[in-house]
Amino acid sequence: MNIKRIEHINELLTEQMNHWLLFPLPLTVMGVANKLLEIGEPGLLMWALCGLIPPLFFVFRCKIRNLILFLLAHLGTAVLVFAISGQSILTRILCTVCVTGYLLQSLMLRVKHDKVYTDSIHLAFAVILSAATALFQYYQGTRGWENYYNVSLIAGISLYFIIYFTDHYLHFLSMNQSSAGYLPAGEMFHSGMGLVFCYTLLGLGILIFSTQFEWLAGILKPLGKMLREILRFLLSGSSQPEAVPEPVAEEAMPSGGMGMNLPPANEPFWFWQVLEVLAMVAFGAGIIIGIGVLLWKLFKLIQKYMVFRYREREVDIGEAYDLREKCEIDKVSDKKGWNPFSALSPRERIRKLYKKKLAAFAPRANVQDKDSLGLYTAREWEGKLSLSGMADIYEQARYSDREMTGADVKQMKELWK
Repeated sequence: MNIKRIEHINELLTEQMNHWLLFPLPLTVMGVANKLLEIGEPGLLMWALCGLIPPLFFVFRCKIRNLILFLLAHLGTAVLVFAISGQSILTRILCTVCVTGYLLQSLMLRVKHDKVYTDSIHLAFAVILSAATALFQYYQGTRGWENYYNVSLIAGISLYFIIYFTDHYLHFLSMNQSSAGYLPAGEMFHSGMGLVFCYTLLGLGILIFSTQFEWLAGILKPLGKMLREILRFLLSGSSQPEAVPEPVAEEAMPSGGMGMNLPPANEPFWFWQVLEVLAMVAFGAGIIIGIGVLLWKLFKLIQKYMVFRYREREVDIGEAYDLREKCEIDKVSDKKGWNPFSALSPRERIRKLYKKKLAAFAPRANVQDKDSLGLYTAREWEGKLSLSGMADIYEQARYSDREMTGADVKQMKELWK
């Protein structure tokens, strides 16, 4: 199974998800400009073309190893985008900001962090961003653009489910890379991706259906009317519905006296006009400050990493080991330093007595046993010498942590008599 291909497809989906989850920001700018300058519908084609910039920068991060060529390729792309986005001043500004942001992100990933893959935007942040910008768009007076926010958010959520599965699948493979067992990686991927696609399509249909309030209201209106008639019948005890009195229109309050002088219906309240101007000023100042900070960080970064060549790190699944197959028993060391009285301890007396008796037995042993004094174990010597219990005492003194006593030494001596 081609893991590299899955990683590249996952990177492409992540870049497009991030790109369209950030679409509410330029959409809000276009809405404000449309309110002031009447530029028309938002430029979806322009933003879709800008979505080709992240894959191009990904190719640069993977293929170009020379730092100078890497920087020139990014700067050339930025100049090209600035040149071909000359339909209007607003379009050129948005495209320039977009390519500048992706350029700085690509430089930070490759030069500073030495990696090529992009991190995905958190879904909660994307939902809050889309909701806040949609509300701002509504209150500043632009109507009919709600579906643009809904479609971009729903598309981003759908891609998030697929990316989530792919990320965890690759992480699972990396964790089991050193496993000795066989993993049906291809079958697992195809079966899991099929379930993810079914779940994503079901959620996509539910989200699209729930955002179309007009269709939903048209379907639920007859049901609500029927339910209201049933409730009237049950509460009144009669099948005849009661006549509902017509609401009496209230007389308009005269403009004089204690009433508040409100502006005409066709003129917006002055507070919203002031708020709109303040929001535009704050948004423009935020963009300028953000660009200045990013350019300053880029300058400091290039100054710090000013090299003509840099190391190309091998792009792989990741170095991970299966710790479950490498469990080892910790050995407790009994080396506590030299003790002049250790030779007098019962443990050492038993071991010396064992060596002394074997050395005394050597002249009476045959040639084979005499050459194997240091090769036979205590159990084997116990069988050859018919000394029942000798091996237990010696093994406890040699290998165990049990406290040996003078009684054990005495028993060892009795066995050797």
